[in-house]
Amino acid sequence: MSDNTALSDLEVFAKRFLTGRINWWAIPRQSAIINFGNIISFVIYRKEQFQVELFIVPSTPSTFTTHKHPNVDVMEFGLTGNAALYINGKESCSEQDVLQWMSGNLQTVPIHIAPTDYHSGKGFTPYAFLSIQHWLNNVQPSSVGLDWEGQPSSAEQSILLTKVLLKQSEEV
Repeated sequence: MSDNTALSDLEVFAKRFLTGRINWWAIPRQSAIINFGNIISFVIYRKEQFQVELFIVPSTPSTFTTHKHPNVDVMEFGLTGNAALYINGKESCSEQDVLQWMSGNLQTVPIHIAPTDYHSGKGFTPYAFLSIQHWLNNVQPSSVGLDWEGQPSSAEQSILLTKVLLKQSEEV
């Protein structure tokens, strides 16, 4: 997390969530699980503009196209598996750090992804991560997989994004 003394709203929420200071079992009763084809999302907490999604990538190899989430400030925490995350074209963790983490010799490092950051990924084994989110611009939280600017990463995601765009055009 940030070295600055003033923590962002996202950092304050992430710290509270990860240290058990909030009831994280605020699971939405509807639409909490989304199958994007190459990744499964499970919203394990949502309150107002804050949300936590557990993402599971069960197949390998896997790839995710370059994209950004323009309405979400995100902090990600790897839980299990071997994957590479690229932010603005640069690897977020070295291969050596990933190997150290997988062997238990390195703690999980939070990775911040700003709404302006383009990112992509590759999975070498099945993997899972937590996505801790602060939704911005008065956008209702849903899934970062639906707040997506870039080419979809799967046919299933493409269909879901088309449905979101249709719904938004009907609301206007």
